[in-house]
Amino acid sequence: MPIAMEEMDELAAVNSELRFITLELMKISASQDKSFDKVLREFVGNAFKLKRTLNRSELLARRRH
Repeated sequence: MPIAMEEMDELAAVNSELRFITLELMKISASQDKSFDKVLREFVGNAFKLKRTLNRSELLARRRH
C-alpha cells in the first residue's frame, strides 16, 4: 500500500527533527568531552522525566475540576 502524501510529509518532518536533535547532541558531546552515548542516555532520561511530570500534572489538573 503506498504511503499517502500527508504521511510522507510527516515522516520528513520527523526525520528533520531527528537530524537536528542528533546534531545538537553531538555538539553537547564534543563541548562536554562526553561520549555521544552518554549524552544520548541523559537526553532520553530527561525526555521521559518530562513526559512523566507532564502526565502527572495533567492528572492532578483533571482531579481538581
